[in-house]
Amino acid sequence: MYKEHILASHLRACGHFLYYQTGGKTGQRRILLTLLKNEGLTQKELQDILEISSGALSEILQKMEDASLIEREKSPDDKRQVRLSLTSEGKSTALQAKENYIRVLQQMFECLDEGEKAKLDEILEKLVEHLDFLKADPFFEAETGEISESCRGEGE
Repeated sequence: MYKEHILASHLRACGHFLYYQTGGKTGQRRILLTLLKNEGLTQKELQDILEISSGALSEILQKMEDASLIEREKSPDDKRQVRLSLTSEGKSTALQAKENYIRVLQQMFECLDEGEKAKLDEILEKLVEHLDFLKADPFFEAETGEISESCRGEGE
């Protein structure tokens, strides 16, 4: 069990680094990069891609609109839909964010040679497939719920 704890700790540290050094899960950077790749998305399509609540997305989009990074426009086909596009400042900011993201990833993995990167990719892919399997297992969900409850008092 000790080695699994160390592995989990290392994965958590990598996840923490990725999350905070690349702008978080649903921040403005991620929206900018998504709109750079998919100009003219509706707000609902962006919400589905980012897997974020409509309220949280609306709040972020309002801040981005106030900062002149995006424009919202009613769809000519369906007035209920709002299409999103980057302003010229938004495109410039998105391109800079993309460059920064690529640089961070290159620096993160520069300590590995190509063979190590390939092996790590193979291992992580296998782990992700297994975790997807576990998420779909109702027994695992019940077990993790019980474990979470029992562990909650230990660390507090």
